[in-house]
Amino acid sequence: MPKYVNCSLCGLNRTQIIQEAEEPFKVVKCRNCGLVYTNPQPERGLIEEHYQEEYYREWMEKQMEKRIPMWKKRLKEITQYKNKGHLLDVGCGIGTFLKLAKEEGFGISGTEISEYASRYVKENLRIDVLRGDIEELDFPPESFDVLTMWHTLEHLPNPKAALKEINRILKREGLLVIATPNLNNFITRVLYFLAKGKKLKLFSDRAKELHLYHFSIHTLASMLKETGFRIIKIDMDLAQLAFPKKILDYLTFIVHAITRKNFGEAIKIYAVKA
Repeated sequence: MPKYVNCSLCGLNRTQIIQEAEEPFKVVKCRNCGLVYTNPQPERGLIEEHYQEEYYREWMEKQMEKRIPMWKKRLKEITQYKNKGHLLDVGCGIGTFLKLAKEEGFGISGTEISEYASRYVKENLRIDVLRGDIEELDFPPESFDVLTMWHTLEHLPNPKAALKEINRILKREGLLVIATPNLNNFITRVLYFLAKGKKLKLFSDRAKELHLYHFSIHTLASMLKETGFRIIKIDMDLAQLAFPKKILDYLTFIVHAITRKNFGEAIKIYAVKA
């Protein structure tokens, strides 16, 4: 059964509906802290079933090689802060980033909820991946120097609990890197409405991606600070592959350069354990 939850950021249950989805799902906004999330949440079995072989086939057949420059760029940015140590990638997918991090000299570990993806990484890349949510896996304290979450946090049932656990398992001054979709992607929303004549949906149980949370820079930064992190950099995450979306990335980059406002598709934050 779908599960109703309180706000993961402030813990209250004072919301307003901002978007209707398929019953019983709604996208709501917390009246207290502003966090936007899907309520109720789909049951765990539905989420796991969603991310199986059919979901990953497109990545593997059409995007795997094209995405390697993006992964290398992300890894190079990380090495400006940490260039060695043990790296954990939460929600590692088919493991391309972990493979590159290993080649760069990092010790590596990964987590994944998808049975198909975790098996693929073990069988094809010979990288051990633990299956489950980060709070369930019981890593020893201060196990990792770097922890990455590439478009993972928005999929988790309780992101604040996950970040608390991440703080526990990161070493002192350990680096956390999060990329997540940007709730305030206003340019995309306007262009989508002009092209389709309807609003862009934040959640649909028929969509390719099931996003349970929808972060702005403000709500993500607040959650990081409340879970014991010090933010060292907030940036845009420019990672589109298709030509029209690359143009959109370029447009939002120009707007950011002029206004210092991120209206792009995604947010990227670097933080350290305080």
